Amino acid sequence: MAKKQHPRTTISGTALERLPEILAKAGMKLGAKTPDVPPPAPVLEEAPISDEEAFASAMGGVLRASWRHDLHPSSKPCPVPAADAETEEGRLMQAAIDAEFRIPVMDHPEYIEGWVGVAGKKLLPNLRNGLYSIQGQIDLHGLSRSEAGVAVQEYIERMSRFRPCCIKIIHGRGINSPADRVTLKESLQRLLATRRMSRYVVAYASAPAEDGGVGAVYVLLCRP
Repeated sequence: MAKKQHPRTTISGTALERLPEILAKAGMKLGAKTPDVPPPAPVLEEAPISDEEAFASAMGGVLRASWRHDLHPSSKPCPVPAADAETEEGRLMQAAIDAEFRIPVMDHPEYIEGWVGVAGKKLLPNLRNGLYSIQGQIDLHGLSRSEAGVAVQEYIERMSRFRPCCIKIIHGRGINSPADRVTLKESLQRLLATRRMSRYVVAYASAPAEDGGVGAVYVLLCRP
């Protein structure tokens, strides 16, 4: 059995012209036609320029300034005097003497000290550090051992006759002395430790570096 074909419905030009009116009665409205937007124009990439061209472009219009002042003549270098060996050695020695941190005199191999009784041991640190004022001193340079012994005994007895005091005995180190005067310091140490001198001597110690060092000795005396 053959299918029944429906007749095709055609829309005439008159119906199309009445389409807005029909849609208006139905409460519908045709949308506005979107205008055709042209596509964006392709961006053309600039060709890269070199550093020289960029510098020339940046400096365009810059004028060179002229120097209107006279050039300053270069000064001649001052001659450097040749270093004197003796002067340099003296400078280094003085720098070592003036140094803030000196080697303690107690670490010197020629350092000597001693005391008599409990009082002497108690007062020795202050004597060692030079905290007592010096009331007198005797210099033994140029004396032999026997002459130095007599001079020290007489000086100690005279200084301690009236009151306790502190004295300094300069005995030197015997570096430039003849053979019979080399042991002057050793003889002095033995003399200070004798029983006779213990009546006067409380303590003794080598002087600080700034006051003779191991070339002198502080002696603290008391009345006998």
